[in-house]
Amino acid sequence: MKYLLGADGGNSKTDYILATEDGEFVDIIRSGSCSHEYRNMGFDGMETAMREQLNTLFTKHKLTVSDISSAAFGLAGADLPFQIDELEKRLHNIGFDKFALANDGILGVKAVSKAGVCAINGSGTVVVGINDVGRIFQVGGIGPLSGDFAGGYHIAREVITAVYAAAFRDGKPTNMTEPVFKLLGIKHKYDLPFAISTYRFDAEKAKDFIKIADEAANKRDKAAVSILTSVGENCAQGVMGCIKELSFAGIVTVVKAGSIWNVIRSHVMEQAFESYCDCSYSNSLCHILLKSPPAIGALFWAKELNGDTVTSEYRDKIRNFLTTEKYAELIKTY
Repeated sequence: MKYLLGADGGNSKTDYILATEDGEFVDIIRSGSCSHEYRNMGFDGMETAMREQLNTLFTKHKLTVSDISSAAFGLAGADLPFQIDELEKRLHNIGFDKFALANDGILGVKAVSKAGVCAINGSGTVVVGINDVGRIFQVGGIGPLSGDFAGGYHIAREVITAVYAAAFRDGKPTNMTEPVFKLLGIKHKYDLPFAISTYRFDAEKAKDFIKIADEAANKRDKAAVSILTSVGENCAQGVMGCIKELSFAGIVTVVKAGSIWNVIRSHVMEQAFESYCDCSYSNSLCHILLKSPPAIGALFWAKELNGDTVTSEYRDKIRNFLTTEKYAELIKTY
């Protein structure tokens, strides 16, 4: 029996999903990041980490890499040609022969459709699209100089900046001030410079600041509304650039994926995103919020690579194995 492998490798975690070619779900495991941007020793560290992670999965099911008929990898840091070339080399080293590789943003599209555009809004941000002939194009994902003004870390910084501006610049008062002070563990504005100069973000802490912005925006706080509107429009600008580059015809599937879209669910940000997209595109868009694990998209992509059609029945079969509750149960030991 041959198997399909899908991998979603971000900067904080990696999910591997294994299934048979006919759609029998086998397993999903979660491991630490395998990203060359996160691991010590760069690409060498990435290869070592992935070997160890896959060994855990394969040993559990008495398999080897030779049992994988095709695989697909959505990996953070697969942004530039030299990175993709090096990552492909490492996958060959591990033993993969037939595989597809792109930035992990592609998985949002593949999870729901053969073609479309995915706007990632998680700890960072990137837009990735694939058209009907299989051309992949990426917008952003390489930092603020490319216009990446979205993602959890960016939003959290903007919230603190707005509070600082209200305290010391000519910024308007904001009702984000008190909850931000509480989060930073301070009581007075004169404690703010030291607090923010020594504060160290992680993904969960960033979400706390974003929740403050969302709650304030729902009360029509101007600073909060401005921040979340700007982020929604920034993501939308990347989507429109991707659509224009890939020359889609007809209805385009636009997928929102990542923890900020899914966990925060900011009405202000989402409305700004969809309004900008809908007003900028002459044809229709189909907006979808991805709730399935992105690794499912990698599995479906692996099946396409194998020369098989990913039918709606196959998609439903895999999704039924990985409902939100089952997914949480399967990865809870991570």
